[in-house]
Amino acid sequence: MFRLDLTTVITGGCMLVALSLPAWADFTAGHAAFQREDYVKALQLFKEDGGAESAYKIGTIYDNGLGVDENKKMAFEWFLKAANKGLDLAQHRVGEMYENARGVDENLKEAFRWYTKAANQGLAIAQYKVGEMLFNGHGVDQNIPEGISWLKKSAKMGIVKGQYDMALMYYTGQGVKKDLQEAAKWYLKAAEQGHTRAQYDIATMYFKGEGVKQDKAEAVRWLRKAAQNGHIKAQRDLQAMSDNQMR
Repeated sequence: MFRLDLTTVITGGCMLVALSLPAWADFTAGHAAFQREDYVKALQLFKEDGGAESAYKIGTIYDNGLGVDENKKMAFEWFLKAANKGLDLAQHRVGEMYENARGVDENLKEAFRWYTKAANQGLAIAQYKVGEMLFNGHGVDQNIPEGISWLKKSAKMGIVKGQYDMALMYYTGQGVKKDLQEAAKWYLKAAEQGHTRAQYDIATMYFKGEGVKQDKAEAVRWLRKAAQNGHIKAQRDLQAMSDNQMR
């Protein structure tokens, strides 16, 4: 009868583990080198790894000139490698570089195509870019309803620009039915994330009781936040309120 040698099994198993380790080991070691700012070593290890995350990191190194001469063209090539392997962050970055002619000639159709790939994987910032391009007809045929759909997705995922855009649309009735309660809801979400104009706008809505119950104390609270963040009109409004109280 066939007898299985336990030593052989253990040895063989160890060999399989050893054979499966290098790729992740190279990325992990490369990431550690990157974190301690040893970019030359990180670059070597990422190149040995060959995975999508490593390719993205290499792109980041060349894009920012970390331990090497800044090279946008080389950065684009590495981001594209990672994007072609399906990494959503890389797909968004490739779209961004096509849109802004960074490391590659401007190509808005390609930008939109790559943004869409990342958006379809659930990357919120890419969803915002797809929505923005469709809403404005930037590089693609304008499609306002589809643009709004993507902008709302990004807003729900916490993209502050998406939240502010949705608030503005509901406040003005641009592309959607005017709805002050919805406007206030989205202004408030953006304001809570530190969006200065949203802080001022929600303060105004509280002062007027638009879409929310009128609350002057809450209005002043948001006005102060906007003023602290450098909103000039908020600063002037607070000064005017102070001057009126002194009369």
